[in-house]
Amino acid sequence: MFFLLFFAFSALAEGAQGVVLLWLTYALTNNAFLIGVMVVLGYLPAALLGLAYQRVADRGRADRLARTTNTVLSTTSFLLAVEQLLAGHRIGLSLVVIGMGQVVLSLVKMVNKAALGRLIRVSFDADGARRFLAMSSSASQIGQVVGAGLAGVVLAQGWVVGGLLGSALTYAASAVCMVLGTRGVARVINTVESAPSSGRAAPNRANPERARSSLRWNPRLVAVLVFSVPSSGGLQFMTTLLVPLAALVAPNQPSYYSLLNVVTVCGGFLAGIALSTNAVSPRRVLGWALPVVSVMALALAALARFDTKYPVALLSFALSLVITCHVVCMQVLTNQVPEEHETGQFAVVRNNAAALAKAAYSFAAGALIGVYGVGVAVRLLAVSMACFSLAWAVLRPAWRPGVAQA
Repeated sequence: MFFLLFFAFSALAEGAQGVVLLWLTYALTNNAFLIGVMVVLGYLPAALLGLAYQRVADRGRADRLARTTNTVLSTTSFLLAVEQLLAGHRIGLSLVVIGMGQVVLSLVKMVNKAALGRLIRVSFDADGARRFLAMSSSASQIGQVVGAGLAGVVLAQGWVVGGLLGSALTYAASAVCMVLGTRGVARVINTVESAPSSGRAAPNRANPERARSSLRWNPRLVAVLVFSVPSSGGLQFMTTLLVPLAALVAPNQPSYYSLLNVVTVCGGFLAGIALSTNAVSPRRVLGWALPVVSVMALALAALARFDTKYPVALLSFALSLVITCHVVCMQVLTNQVPEEHETGQFAVVRNNAAALAKAAYSFAAGALIGVYGVGVAVRLLAVSMACFSLAWAVLRPAWRPGVAQA
């Protein structure tokens, strides 16, 4: 329970903070391109430094790393709130501090994700890990729904500093939940690290050379990296798109931006529920999600030209639902496809690929919207999803078994 609460509180803090920071950036500058830049700063540093961290990703106590990273996230959020309180209307200073905060958050989340991947791999068998990852995705989406909704209320009242302080306190609550949730897991980790190499675990202490060895690449690992790009990038494209989309469809209505955030997160929540309850199979998601996203993106581009607030919100919900289903499937494969002693390393490499995709898609979204408008940007997103759909259909037989039949 505490483990799931950790995911929920972390997502609540991240969701609220993301809404506030992106809205603040747009409010200060009225520039969609700078929104893309801020989103890029939230992912690119981790991608650039991730390969260096990958060498030590399977070292150290995963539970301690997870607790420490959430404490750092809380402290950074608090400092962002203090800066905004003191900065006043100094736009340049605010943008620099927001950008620096995004860089720190990017690096800390990289370490956090690798540690969580190791915790899950040690704590569950393969089927249990798949179910837990889906459940944790739903818990995260619940947190993001609440966070986005509260952020909308806060922004409507003009309480930007209050929103950032709330994020800091929620990150602190997630760190406490991690402490409570890993009390029993810590004993398992100690047992795993001291177990003989013939057991379930691949210990760092008993066989340090194996733990330090490089990843043994195979077509399945390559497939996970390649097809993490469209869904991870596409989801972040949608995040960057929401502020200018809301401004286009419902000008001067911050509450509509909050509504779009809430419905897209709700779509992500239902994606986790659908996969955890086997209402939809991973195989169908991997085969059909990207073509469906391509079609829906074209529909969104058509609707955005008119005063269609609720249809746009409904379509944004559907896009988030389908894209997140694909993201969750790739997260499960990231945790289960590599060898156990390579889980942390591959999690870092895959997160690097996802971070680069998020940075590239976010930058493209901001640049395209700033130059050509929302409609052109969304149509190019549809083209991108269609290209990856075709690649999956052509290359899937080469990756059997495992990824292609997931």
